[in-house]
Amino acid sequence: MASSDLGSNLRLLCSYGQSISAICRQAKINRHQLQRYLNGTSSPSLHTLRRLCDFFGVEEHEILLPQPAFSALIKVRPPQLARSRDRISEYMAGFIDAQDMKLAARYVGYYHGYFQTNRQVPEVQRLLIRITMEDNCLVTKTMEFYRSGTAGLPRVLKYEGIAYPSRSTLTMIERRPKELTSTFFTILYGASEGELTYMSGLVMGVAPDTSRDIYALRTCWRYLGTDIDVRAAIRACGQFPRDSEEIGKYVLYCTTNELKVGDEFFTPHL
Repeated sequence: MASSDLGSNLRLLCSYGQSISAICRQAKINRHQLQRYLNGTSSPSLHTLRRLCDFFGVEEHEILLPQPAFSALIKVRPPQLARSRDRISEYMAGFIDAQDMKLAARYVGYYHGYFQTNRQVPEVQRLLIRITMEDNCLVTKTMEFYRSGTAGLPRVLKYEGIAYPSRSTLTMIERRPKELTSTFFTILYGASEGELTYMSGLVMGVAPDTSRDIYALRTCWRYLGTDIDVRAAIRACGQFPRDSEEIGKYVLYCTTNELKVGDEFFTPHL
């Protein structure tokens, strides 16, 4: 398959749409996968190619034509795509487009995240987060690990999302890929200057267990680096007693969820 011509032809077809995000939503195509097709770094399977052709209203042999011939064809028979506004994509794109790319690149790497899920249970949860830069966007993947049988949860919970910096904060939006109601928002005080070590903030979401409770927790992230032993970092995740040396006094302070006398708001501990 001539991936260079296919990528050029797909880019031409996409130019008739509202946006790449809108096309992905309407065609039910993964954005990162489509981006690889557009860049010519990957070729779609026959099944996916047929889906794309059906969406754009072209034949399979047409989309594989040399770019000049395909361009001439599309001038005569342009695709008729839905032009309704994709307000969600427009809104989120505003945050991504406004970010400082140099600042965003500082956050690329692996982190151990910490939080205390229940004030009545003296334990702190440690999870693993990975942030990468893809298509000028910070892409996140998070893994939580639980003991077998904990609140009916699977042994491993996986989340995917995006993040974006805004001056002194880093905001992350994630969800479990197959659980559309499992959205989580994390806002951390970022690190625009100096060495990236710890970041504290708040996480809010819907409990992944059967209670479906909405909750907010204090959280703390520790930067591990960009080149780490991932298996060792995963083995280090799980639940720990609050007095465990694995946690440390600073992380314990940042993840304590009590309100002190005189506190007006539930705010991160610094």
